[in-house]
This record gives sequence, C-alpha cells and structure tokens, in this order.
Amino acid sequence: MNINRFCSLKALTLATLLEVACLAPAISAAGETKSALTYNNGAFEPATLTVAANEPVKLTVTNTSDAAIEFESFELNRERVVLPGKTIVVLLPKLEPGEYHFFDDFHRDRSQGTITVR
Repeated sequence: MNINRFCSLKALTLATLLEVACLAPAISAAGETKSALTYNNGAFEPATLTVAANEPVKLTVTNTSDAAIEFESFELNRERVVLPGKTIVVLLPKLEPGEYHFFDDFHRDRSQGTITVR
C-alpha cells in the first residue's frame, strides 16, 4: 500500500470516528427526560418531581447554599456530593412507575424529596 493511500484511509477513519463522537450525545439525549432540583435554604426545590416512566432521566442538582450537600437515594442507588454554588448531573436509567425518595445525607432530618414516575 502506498503512503498516500494509507494517509487517506487513516484520515477517513479519523473523520468517521469524529463524526460518530459528535453525533453520539445527540442520539443519546433524544429519548432522555431532563429535570432539575435546587437545594436552597435547607430544602430541595421542588420537593416532588414527576417524570415519565421507562425513559432515562438527566437530573441536574444545584446547590445554592453555603455548605456542601449530598444528594442520595437508596432506591435509585445514587449518592453524590454537591459543593456550595455548584451543579452536578445525575443520570438515571429507565425507571418503573412508582415513587423514589431522595435526601441530603448531610442534613437528612430536614431536606427530603420524591421523584414520582408515571
């Protein structure tokens, strides 16, 4: 194989890989529900989220307080620290209909909520 043909094949392969990498987020986001929570004044807002059943969920959690929190849910098998003034993304799989509870593990007595899946 001559060097020009090898370089052309390599460039074509690289271009194809880049195109797939750029399209992958758009493809995966197409069937995804986006929801958001904010932790403010010692509580999650809103305290109850409703999402569609059998669709993945991209949940953003923003901490507007001046202390770290820990978004946690035993039912969802998720546990993430959110530093003050920061936002995290929690990816949830397709969920069955039902209620899934979450809380701030650092302040469990006062900050709890529910994700209702219908």
